[in-house]
Parts: sequence; structure tokens; C-alpha cells
Amino acid sequence: MIEDLKKELKEENFGVLWEFELHKKLAEKGLPYNHSVTILEVCNPNAAAKIIAIDSMASYFLPCKIVIIEDTKETKVGVLKLAQLFSHMDSDNVEIKDIAKEIEERLIKIINKVV
Repeated sequence: MIEDLKKELKEENFGVLWEFELHKKLAEKGLPYNHSVTILEVCNPNAAAKIIAIDSMASYFLPCKIVIIEDTKETKVGVLKLAQLFSHMDSDNVEIKDIAKEIEERLIKIINKVV
């Protein structure tokens, strides 16, 4: 599923900047975890450039994260609600919030296509 997700992200002009397997890192520290948890940090460079050109403080919320939690019974895939996250900025700039909402919707569409 993760490879399918990466393929769809690429087709929608998102790059996977980082893939982190939380369960493996916990196991390395002697803290076994019963589920597979993979975090993908993804970015659409054009959207990111637009957002930080408007307000560089928006970089605190970049890149976007997609989390995949797998256990023996089910797989859960989710993304932070970007529009809500960006609403916490001091800026009242509507354009940033609109871009965040568009990216959120695109990521949800990608996830739904794969899941």
C-alpha cells in the first residue's frame, strides 16, 4: 500500500521527502510496538513556494505528513487537516488558507484512491 501511495503522490506532483518507520525506531530503543507506523513527509513544491512567499512563518507547517498505521486487522491512513493547522497562524491571509485547503483535499483524494 505504501508504494501505491508514493506512486499516486508522484503522479499528483508531490514528492516524498522522508519516510520514517516509527515502530522500527521504537524497537531500536527497546520499546517494541505492536503496529507498523510509517510517516511520509510529502511536499508539493509549487504550493509550498506559494505559501512561504506569502508568509515565511508557514514553513513551520511544512512538509505535510501522511501517517499509515497497520495492524493485523486493519490499516489506517490519515493526513493532518491542513486548513485547520494553517488557521492557527497569526496571519489573516485567506490565500494561504485556500492553498492549504486545496492541498488537504488533494491529499485526501490520493489517499482515498489508494485505500
